[in-house]
Amino acid sequence: MHKGARPVLSVNQLSKAFSGKTVVKDVTFELYPGEILALVGENGAGKSTTKNMLCGLLTPTLGQIFVEGEEVPEIQGVEQGISAVHQELSLFPSLTVAENLCINDLPGSALNVDWHETQRLATEQLAFLGVEIDILANVESLGAGKQQIVEIAKASMHANKILILDEPTTSLTVPEREKLFSIMRMLKERGVAMIFISHFMDEVYAMADKFVALRDGTQVGTGYLKDVPRRELEALMVGRAIGESAFDLHKPSEKIALSINNLSSHRFDKVSLAVASGEILGIAGLMGAGRTELVESIFGIRAASGDIYIDNEQVSPASVSKMKKKGVVYVTEDRRKNGMFSGRSVKENSSAAGLSYFVKQLVKGLGFSGEREAVARLSQDMNVSTPSIDASVRQLSGGNQQKVLLGRWLATKPKICILDEPTKGVDIGAKFEIHKKIVAFAKQGVAVIVVSSDLQELLDVSHRIMVMRTGHMVGEFERENFDAVKIISLAASSVHEQSQQVAS
Repeated sequence: MHKGARPVLSVNQLSKAFSGKTVVKDVTFELYPGEILALVGENGAGKSTTKNMLCGLLTPTLGQIFVEGEEVPEIQGVEQGISAVHQELSLFPSLTVAENLCINDLPGSALNVDWHETQRLATEQLAFLGVEIDILANVESLGAGKQQIVEIAKASMHANKILILDEPTTSLTVPEREKLFSIMRMLKERGVAMIFISHFMDEVYAMADKFVALRDGTQVGTGYLKDVPRRELEALMVGRAIGESAFDLHKPSEKIALSINNLSSHRFDKVSLAVASGEILGIAGLMGAGRTELVESIFGIRAASGDIYIDNEQVSPASVSKMKKKGVVYVTEDRRKNGMFSGRSVKENSSAAGLSYFVKQLVKGLGFSGEREAVARLSQDMNVSTPSIDASVRQLSGGNQQKVLLGRWLATKPKICILDEPTKGVDIGAKFEIHKKIVAFAKQGVAVIVVSSDLQELLDVSHRIMVMRTGHMVGEFERENFDAVKIISLAASSVHEQSQQVAS
């Protein structure tokens, strides 16, 4: 297919280790001018680390990167024509579009910037991409879609060879995604090679020519997408066939454990939902949708108006102490700030919430009988990898810390368990173990609410998924009707688009 052509990018056995632990191993591929390569894998597979090595933010531990046959020196990706659009945009909100586009190389001198030339270059670049954006508008005044396009325009001004796009469509509406794709096609026609990181398989097959699949930091497949069916690629990414359920989700009880009616605060409005005993309810939505604020209000951390019922008994206005007495637990997304006692041992962290449930005090305030045995059983049940229950919890990996935190609340034998980003920052192996425990909670009759930005996580473990956007519940999906594209489109769409999608 590329007879006589030279690859614009060659990657040879690229590897990266942190503190002796290898997180990316032996990534090898070639990319030619005008090609789009999809870098795919589950969260934690090593995509971002690979991207950061390619664009010069990280130095590889092993391996080589060649641009047009020349080896790229360390931390010189941009200088070699490689640039990336990261998930977190690098724009300056208070500066104009023109200033942001030219910020890395303002014309003129440091003491005398040529602002006329700055505006001319910005106008030229936007015209090159075929987009109309006011170059004198402050970036903070633009919507997410236009900000993303400004970021791409900025990156492509300095990367005339290779552009890396990291999950560029996550916060975009459907029309904004289509505009982004038209820009990608135009760049492709002009010979720009692109690496496209996306967890949306429909987008991958629509836009990319070839793929590199990562799993647990290791390259597990590469080739042309036309030769690989979607199911086969998904199986490469996760190590099993999609549709082949990893979990046996039993039918939940018909008894409603928790219900809320028209719950409102300054971050969400008139939210109603119900979750049954033994049911796992997933709540999907983009950052800022109000998901965390909603579950914090249910647990009594935040004030809210509306009605909350547990076992058909009204408990609003909610308070943390009242919810705990009713058997409700809440596992926060930030285990370090709000959950873990980082200076304490695994034993103390595990037993902090459940002492009254499984131990007896020998003398009031002076020690406990059965604490060590109970925590040892709990650690074994949660499959916590620790040298000792007396070891400091800060010595454990993020995944094992999360399992300790979940185990702490499991020990209280809750009726309702609210989990906010339960696998945030953990590796794939730990994620699978945590998912198994979530399913096990439900099988014991616990009503579980899972808030997650990882849509695949919700698809894997939920009986139902409700979708939030800008403080409103905008959709609901039963497991037999799960559709990842529809869910993310609903989460990111405008109010007008939502009504069209619901109608369809």
